[in-house]
Amino acid sequence: MMNSRFIPLRINLEKQRPMFQEHLVAWTPTIALLDMEGREHYRFIGFLTAPEMSARILLDGAKSALFLKRYDLAQGYLDAVFADYQGTFAMPEAIYYSGVLQYLTSHEPKFLRQGLERLRKEFPGSEWT
Repeated sequence: MMNSRFIPLRINLEKQRPMFQEHLVAWTPTIALLDMEGREHYRFIGFLTAPEMSARILLDGAKSALFLKRYDLAQGYLDAVFADYQGTFAMPEAIYYSGVLQYLTSHEPKFLRQGLERLRKEFPGSEWT
């Protein structure tokens, strides 16, 4: 899913300094998630393990898709986090946004409650709980 939905781009500071300035990159590594129009939706700074980075990119992709009201795409990204990245730091936030997504598509508040109950059970100390 990563290669079919996201396009990685590495910017060389010495050769492409204007891009660093345009995107306000002050430190590396900076990972920014931009849409097709070049609008930045999310960014994070620092090194992550490959699984943590993949989970973070998929989660941020889901949040971007939610913002753009592309709910099927958001669900696919969240499903990938749940299936492939159990145990990563992205899980509590993915559970939260899964409840939000189910609420947005159904307008049933029960999905928000179910998400909160799952967070309380699985991640009681998380900031997403």
